[in-house]
Amino acid sequence: MRSFVLRLSVVTGLSLLAAALVVAQAQKKAGPSGGAVMKTPSELKWVDVPDAPKGAQQAVVYGDPQKGANGSFAKFAAGTEIPLHTHTAGGRSVVISGTMLEAAEGQKPKELGPGSYFYLPGGMKHTTACKAGAECLIYSHWSGAFDMKPVTP
Repeated sequence: MRSFVLRLSVVTGLSLLAAALVVAQAQKKAGPSGGAVMKTPSELKWVDVPDAPKGAQQAVVYGDPQKGANGSFAKFAAGTEIPLHTHTAGGRSVVISGTMLEAAEGQKPKELGPGSYFYLPGGMKHTTACKAGAECLIYSHWSGAFDMKPVTP
């Protein structure tokens, strides 16, 4: 019984140490001192969205979109259209400016202006566009790594 308690104590201690290291690493990534992160729009690093047509860019604010859950801003030049595609992970988005046109496969696009929210589950075939006339800006949280897989007709 005594050796069981000793083993349990060692396993528990190692588990707590591992958890503390994971939390410390996450805090280190959160900011230089493990604390708050604050960025103005001019401090965001914009890159082209992988596999998307020209005119779509993203700025990651937390997480690693290649590895797991993440949050990012996305902006689309006015008139940008992304044909039928899917994402492996689900995404929850809020429209900040412009008018997004989102449509599930076979459905009519819905106009989503500033303050609108949309959720697209992973694997759902859909189209995405930014209505002509003004650039679109959205904020999205992805439940897993970000990808864009075109759907071939």
